[in-house]
Amino acid sequence: MLRDRLLTFIYLIVQCIGEAFGVDPSNQEQVERLSVKPATLQTIFDVFLKTKDKIGSAATLTPPQEAASPSAPSAEDKARADKLKQEGNALMTSKKYDHAIETYSKAIELDGTNPVYYSNRAAAHASKGDHLSAIGDAEKAIEVDPNFVKGYSRLGYVILSFILLSTLSHGVQSRTIFNW
Repeated sequence: MLRDRLLTFIYLIVQCIGEAFGVDPSNQEQVERLSVKPATLQTIFDVFLKTKDKIGSAATLTPPQEAASPSAPSAEDKARADKLKQEGNALMTSKKYDHAIETYSKAIELDGTNPVYYSNRAAAHASKGDHLSAIGDAEKAIEVDPNFVKGYSRLGYVILSFILLSTLSHGVQSRTIFNW
């Protein structure tokens, strides 16, 4: 029973992704052309980044641009940014997401080289339901440090949340998928 629900859920995700990117998952030619082997987390995100422009709203996926290549922050700026991150974390715990976003943004202004600040701001955006801004911040965290694993995790979570919410808002009830 759980297996059937999971398969239904996966099918819905595949269909949603197919519709978003104009890909027919039953078309073998498209499947072969777009397949990435071996499929690793990095290659999956690379495919996403290369194909996201097809959805026609790529400009809305990225947050307001910070400096293209941030200069190395001073030790004092790093310490102030870390303190702001801690304040942002406390605001997240209190569910004050807008204030947390502002606080993480201030930390980024001081130290744009730390992917944690972008990742945390992505979490705040996602928590308030702004998944497109969250995707942009998660991508920025990965851009700042491609080895920052939590950035990929955050990006995957936000994309999945966005797909689920989009799917559920188009008439598919959660209880149909999960038997709730």
